[in-house]
Amino acid sequence: MMTSKNDKYIGRYKINAFLGSGTMGRIYRVTIPVLEKTAALKLFTPSRALIEKVGLTCLREQFIHEAAVIANIRHPNVVGIWSLEERANELFYLMEYYCRNLGQLIGESYWADRPSRKVSVDKACHYLTQIVEGLCRLHEADIIHRDIKPFNIMIADTGTVKIVDFGLSKRRGEKQFFCAEKLTIGTPFYSAPEQIDSPETVDQRADLYSAGVILYRMVTGHLPDKNPAQPSELNPQLDGNCDRFILKAIAPHPDDRFQTAEAMSDGLKAFSVQYKNARQGECFAPDEIFQEKKTAPRIKPTLPIRSESSRILAKDAGKVFNLDDLNQPLVFVENAFQKISDTTVIDHATNLVWQQSGSRYPMMWDQAQRYIQLLSESGFGGRQNWRMPTINEILSLVNPKHDDDFCMEHVFSPDQKWLWSSDTRSKRAVWTVDAQMGFVNCSDLFDYNFVKGVCSVK
Repeated sequence: MMTSKNDKYIGRYKINAFLGSGTMGRIYRVTIPVLEKTAALKLFTPSRALIEKVGLTCLREQFIHEAAVIANIRHPNVVGIWSLEERANELFYLMEYYCRNLGQLIGESYWADRPSRKVSVDKACHYLTQIVEGLCRLHEADIIHRDIKPFNIMIADTGTVKIVDFGLSKRRGEKQFFCAEKLTIGTPFYSAPEQIDSPETVDQRADLYSAGVILYRMVTGHLPDKNPAQPSELNPQLDGNCDRFILKAIAPHPDDRFQTAEAMSDGLKAFSVQYKNARQGECFAPDEIFQEKKTAPRIKPTLPIRSESSRILAKDAGKVFNLDDLNQPLVFVENAFQKISDTTVIDHATNLVWQQSGSRYPMMWDQAQRYIQLLSESGFGGRQNWRMPTINEILSLVNPKHDDDFCMEHVFSPDQKWLWSSDTRSKRAVWTVDAQMGFVNCSDLFDYNFVKGVCSVK
């Protein structure tokens, strides 16, 4: 069932990259022939230890079951399965491909108990609303996911959430193919207490508990302990309404939680409205905003900022880009922006001219390079020396509004959330910046990001 390291294809699909491992399979990014369309492919590759525990036949049936569970679920927040195929003794299914997930967004690592990047409350509610809506659809079909966690929440280019990895899912009341005592069901940090004790008997409230832990994680940067701290103790932007909602969602006993995904969705909507109204009541006058922003660590940059693209190894990135442990900037530039036209902005602090917006749509690396080339060829903004910015140049635009809320200044379009840089990490990987979360990441050449042109003032 395994593909050798030298193989370039699985069936008729060309392998572009290995993405990771699921419960019973390895996941690849592949290209569909003729169409040249990118897709994700999950190949049935159980470990030898798993085969010895459960048996190959049972695992194979479970893999087919996994694809069948979601093949006929049509919902914007559930990943789409396109086909289940078997060729040359390789069993796999093809599905939609997305290049980022919530785990990457918050900076969760294999050491999940370490602090993660916080997400603004508005954005966290935006993501959780979609997760719960996806669970509404699954639970309506009597499907319990049983492994809701950040790395199983993909994020499309538009910000739409997609629930993935149904390897541990089950229909309510059905008998599982493998014995529960043979496998750990779920991820300990996100699994409900009853799921750890008796995974075969859990109902939809276990999924809702996991969704609540995700929200706790997003807004506090921490996982809840056995006796969790009030979220507002870890994030001063939160209030009692937030505390009540989250602590109800992650109540140890299922009877004390939201009983259905619909009830949790209604509670989330009410909490979100209350939070927004409370924050509006705390709005600052313009001079107060100016004073608040000045409290962030800002510097006048030493000119010029590095503009030559380089290959920066992962071990050197923190030093070269001046980042903290969560890949966020240690200091921020004290900008001096001026709009030159409707399409260009100059920062007198860095002597850089920028596109006010950038590419209208996210694109792959080679497309982004062509986009920049066309800017120069067309004399965009009256200039012919456009180039792709380095990570250090992009970071000069990013500033914090709060410790969990970053953005580019208001003179720039907010649409370009994820930006390519000219700095590479390897032959297949390029450094990128998430402008809304304020951190440096890495993307494959075939991933999709926006691009924003820059020029140095001569």
